[in-house]
Amino acid sequence: MSTDQSQTLSQIIEQITGKRVHERKGGKFFFKFYLSSKMSDTPLEALDLGVRAYNSLKRAGYGTIGELAEAIAEGTEIAKIRNCGAKSCREIMEKLFLYQYNALPQEKREGYVKEVILLNASKNT
Repeated sequence: MSTDQSQTLSQIIEQITGKRVHERKGGKFFFKFYLSSKMSDTPLEALDLGVRAYNSLKRAGYGTIGELAEAIAEGTEIAKIRNCGAKSCREIMEKLFLYQYNALPQEKREGYVKEVILLNASKNT
């Protein structure tokens, strides 16, 4: 993972909006995932997940980012995957977001983050 990709979700939001974000424990995180064919075929290893999150996804049969994104889009709750607790779920969603964010051209990133902030503000209120 490059230095650019190692930024956390909170750092990216703070950098773009100028506001410090405090994460709620157990809070859900929502975002739109724009899946390209290249991203679809990318192995899960590209997400740089922790061991527990990675192993739970592999055991559940997910091998690529595309498979995981499609399952989530179809309504699969990753929290229901064996050994995938709240922290692992949050980590998976954040890493998917960061992967998506870093795949976007530089000029589209700010708009994408603002879209995510609005989506989460409406869902978490």
